[in-house]
Amino acid sequence: MRSSNRKTRSDKFPLTIHPTGQYCKKIRGHIYYFGSDRKQALENYLDQAIFLHGYNNAVQKSVNGNMTLREICDMYLKYQHTKLQTNNLTVRHHNDQIRSLKKLKDFLGENSKIKSISTLNLQNYKRSLQKHYGSVCRLNLHLSIMKAMFHWARKNDILKNIPNIDAISRAKEIHQDKFTFNSKQINQLLSLADAKMYAMIWLGLNCGFGCTDCAYLKTVWRQL
Repeated sequence: MRSSNRKTRSDKFPLTIHPTGQYCKKIRGHIYYFGSDRKQALENYLDQAIFLHGYNNAVQKSVNGNMTLREICDMYLKYQHTKLQTNNLTVRHHNDQIRSLKKLKDFLGENSKIKSISTLNLQNYKRSLQKHYGSVCRLNLHLSIMKAMFHWARKNDILKNIPNIDAISRAKEIHQDKFTFNSKQINQLLSLADAKMYAMIWLGLNCGFGCTDCAYLKTVWRQL
């Protein structure tokens, strides 16, 4: 049986090993090399993928700050999709990116020129998110995705100038002290409780979670 010299690769890893020992990929008829270290080669490829696959044409057509928000969002999501395909990004986070950037486009207008996006526009966007989300974590996720996209665009010379995203700070999570019971309050609970509540209180005191911060006791306290 004839042995095949054809190189094979994982469907999830986009590069192949060249006889020179470097990882490479043939793109649009040309072979590009990304180094001999597997992890570093993948990072080099992902950094350059958006240009090597032909998206640089879109960049050339949108010089002098005339790129629209839709164009930069599309380019960023295509780059993130290459990371998804190589298991360098989770499906959940990629879906978050898609939804988040859609919100950004809906608020600012997808045809808005990047050069026309002001600090006030971004502050208004943050305020709209604050009204919509009660969770600080979700609010900060949207802001982080927006900032990551603009930082990526500047780092990769897609945009020379980006909006003043540093003026849009992440929201601070306020940690509230937990309500805890002292011995006087526990005695008050016991004195007011009927037989059923009395048993419930003792169950809370012995549940193993600590008598001063127990869901059972809080439930009883609200019912008395």
